[in-house]
Amino acid sequence: MNRNEGSTTGFGDEIPPDETHVRVYFLQQGATKKEAAAFYCYYRDRLWKNSRGETLKNWKRLAWTWIWYRDKL
Repeated sequence: MNRNEGSTTGFGDEIPPDETHVRVYFLQQGATKKEAAAFYCYYRDRLWKNSRGETLKNWKRLAWTWIWYRDKL
């Protein structure tokens, strides 16, 4: 099966991402499962759209920003 046929391979451009891939990515970045769940629920509830109503293009880029700023807010 290729990426266009509904596969979930963990690429950052798959919207919505599989929750397991989000958790693994957060753990790889030194974050916690709790932070991964908070990120996933936050964007799931917003239907994976930005503040302008546009569908997000890369959840990993967004997750990296979420992780980077977690201790700085």
